[in-house]
Amino acid sequence: MNRTKWNKLVIGCVLLALGSIAIAGCTQSESPETEAQQIVQTPSVKISQADVRSIGEPQETIALVISSEERDIVVKASGEVLESLKKRGDQITKGELLFELDPTDVKLQQQKAQIALRTAQQSLKDANFANQNDPEALQPLKDQIQLAQIDMQQLERTLKNYKVTAPISGVLTDFSVESGMTVSQGIVGKIQQINPIKLTASITEENRKLIEGKEELAFYAPDMPGQLYTGKIVYLADIMDTQLRTYTLELQSDNAKLALKPGTKVQLRLTDEVEQEVLTIPTTAIIREESNTFVFTFADGKVEKRHVQLGRLNGMYQEVTDGLKQDEQVVVSGQHQLKDQQAVNAVPAK
Repeated sequence: MNRTKWNKLVIGCVLLALGSIAIAGCTQSESPETEAQQIVQTPSVKISQADVRSIGEPQETIALVISSEERDIVVKASGEVLESLKKRGDQITKGELLFELDPTDVKLQQQKAQIALRTAQQSLKDANFANQNDPEALQPLKDQIQLAQIDMQQLERTLKNYKVTAPISGVLTDFSVESGMTVSQGIVGKIQQINPIKLTASITEENRKLIEGKEELAFYAPDMPGQLYTGKIVYLADIMDTQLRTYTLELQSDNAKLALKPGTKVQLRLTDEVEQEVLTIPTTAIIREESNTFVFTFADGKVEKRHVQLGRLNGMYQEVTDGLKQDEQVVVSGQHQLKDQQAVNAVPAK
């Protein structure tokens, strides 16, 4: 082989070797690029568990203590008070005598009416013998007897009005009748029934939802938070007060020890401790789109966009009332760029 051919053979081998190296180099450079593309297509997210947690202290509102019934003490006669047996603040029972007016003048009129009745009756008896055949002649005497009887009935009713009794059981208020004073017909006081006692409150539409279906609620006086009472719901308005934007709530409670006084205020519990234990998720999981709220749940390496209904908020956790179950995993970081059914790499959030 001459020198020229040898040179060509050497150059060919060198070019062939360089080509193999170049091909190998191209093959090695494609592998990292493919892995990078896979990392971009499978994003990493942080997840947390939907779990039952306390949403905070029981929900409360202020209620006003009022008497369960209030009645005026009405005097139907005028006269001097013969004796007053009660004073303001006394606890009284229905029908109990409060005070009595001097009945002397009425009793004198009653005696005169009795004499007039007896006289008319005797006159009729005597006339029966003289006018046996003339019944019409006896009619004036019969009318006198009837009028005397009516007078007697009216005086008996008047005497009853001279004794003023309690129309209901309760506490005597706005009452200042004393022995020896003169009173006129009208209102001289009030009686407030405080056993049972009544509570009234104005509640918002949100709070109204918390008590729907309940029959009773707990409450306590601000100065004695450890002493819980129970009130039965007797009225819950269906229609909102358009000016106050609230609903009227009324309760009735036993007050045998008279510890609750009309005019005072109490704290009414709309929820109890158990109701505060609700399903919650971190607030960072929530996605808001106009008036709708969503979360991304994670399972089997993929995420699902889920519509949820939210409730109360407490710090970094919010109640979920619909759309999730306990122990489901939700994405709490990196979810804003996700799509429904997208594959992700998930790690627990700290």
